[in-house]
Amino acid sequence: MSSSPSSPSYAEVARILQRALGQEEGLTVLEFIVAHTPPEDVARRQDVSEAEGRVRLEVERVRAELAREIEQIRADMTKEIEDVRLEVERVRADLTKQIEQVRADMTREVENVRLEVERVRADLTTQIEQIRADMTKEIEQVRADLTKDIEGVRLEVERVRADLLVKLEETRFSLLRWVFIFWLSQMVAVLSTLFAVLQLLLNR
Repeated sequence: MSSSPSSPSYAEVARILQRALGQEEGLTVLEFIVAHTPPEDVARRQDVSEAEGRVRLEVERVRAELAREIEQIRADMTKEIEDVRLEVERVRADLTKQIEQVRADMTREVENVRLEVERVRADLTTQIEQIRADMTKEIEQVRADLTKDIEGVRLEVERVRADLLVKLEETRFSLLRWVFIFWLSQMVAVLSTLFAVLQLLLNR
């Protein structure tokens, strides 16, 4: 039994369901219609079965196309992943080479710096030894000059001491002489006084 001109066919209904619901959902609706179609309505069941078959074929075609597209995408992704992996390996190799070059350059620079430090240390050691020798020589010269000056001062002190002793002796002799003169004058004055007193006593 075919559909009337005013009503859509099951194939059209199937296409509408496919567009509205998608392949799987449209097929499910058609299976529901077939399951609920009375068994005596053979023409309708056959029409629905044909529409279901076309839908199944369309679903299988779409599945096959999707499978091919998925395989193509998988192949493309695999190729891109392989390209990316190769690029990563190349970049890693380049970076490893650059790191090794930098390491070699740094090692060379460190060695140059170490040699420069050793050279500066040797120069400073030489300069320090020279300064030490010069300072030792100057200290010995100063020590000799100080010894000479100290000896001169000691001789000067001895000379001044001798002069002081001589002057002290002279001063003591002078003091003794003046004391003797003072004592003698005092004795003369006392004796004169006594003599005068005696004369006064005798004249009475």
